[in-house]
Amino acid sequence: MSGSKVLVTSSTGNVGLPLSKKLKKDNIEFTAATRDATRAKGLLGFETDTVYLDFIDPSGFQDALEGKELLFLCGPSATPGAEKLLLPLLEEAKASSVKHIVFIASYPDLMDYIENSGIGYTFLKANFFMQNFKMYQAEDIRDRNRIFMPSGNGKAPFIHTRDIGEVAAEVLKDPSAYNGLTLSLTGPEAMDHYEVAEIFSKVLDKKIIYEAPDNDTYRKQLKERGFSDEYIDAMIAVFGKIKRRKVMNPTDIVKKLLCREPLTLAEYVHENRDVFS
Repeated sequence: MSGSKVLVTSSTGNVGLPLSKKLKKDNIEFTAATRDATRAKGLLGFETDTVYLDFIDPSGFQDALEGKELLFLCGPSATPGAEKLLLPLLEEAKASSVKHIVFIASYPDLMDYIENSGIGYTFLKANFFMQNFKMYQAEDIRDRNRIFMPSGNGKAPFIHTRDIGEVAAEVLKDPSAYNGLTLSLTGPEAMDHYEVAEIFSKVLDKKIIYEAPDNDTYRKQLKERGFSDEYIDAMIAVFGKIKRRKVMNPTDIVKKLLCREPLTLAEYVHENRDVFS
């Protein structure tokens, strides 16, 4: 059994990977939860304890949590029914030795469960990851020279997931200092997709246009490209929040906890030029 007291779920994901690297850099022992230990160690780039965990297989939850006092929990991205998948893991955490949960606060019902569980907790509230451009817009930016999202002219404070992961590492170092808190994490400024397109244009040295389709136009084009109704509905719901201005205002929490400015969108695009060019 691993001697570490920290379990990191989604350890090679957008948030879990920079979190894992920061824990390693700061000499904090942790166990990386993964479905494939060999692949995980390759992505991490260093040796660390691993344990098998698959959100769709609750039979492995007890072993994964054995002896763990701190749990970093980040649900599977773009997965229908993720909330139901995570509840059995939280139930196991409540029955085990877990004393504090650092949770990427994506699901209100699970936040309520954690608050009422008797376990210490810190919620990290962050949305509109810069990495979403790679996940959802890379093809449009690379092949069509456009950003095509139903976001109107609303603004969002896009955040680099490295900042989220490194904030999570700071919390895990001293969880009692952040017990019961919800930390609202954002990038350095709110911007609309017209401004986003200008940044992509400058860094990529090619003109990127923001097309702001209405929901029907967006749905029609994505249907023609073979996307499912479920996927399209999710995109309209998520990015429609920007159009309706239902997003967080910029905060200074990243700067305070990391003692540096949050990473900018220009830095993110530069890091991923090969993806978008």
